[in-house]
Amino acid sequence: MAFGMTELSNLSLEAQEEILSKLASDGPCPIEIDEQIYYIPSAVNQLIENLYRQACDFQKGENGTPQNKE
Repeated sequence: MAFGMTELSNLSLEAQEEILSKLASDGPCPIEIDEQIYYIPSAVNQLIENLYRQACDFQKGENGTPQNKE
């Protein structure tokens, strides 16, 4: 999110306010894929965030494969 905030600082005040108000609402959330902005439902955005968080927390073995949890 810090990268996004840095990018916001390069925009005009009006553009910053528009983007931040959209992020604060429960409406569609912006997501950037291959330099294209798409608007997705907030529930889908939360799912993506949770999956990303889980993937970052997932323990990997020395060769990059998952460890046995037995």
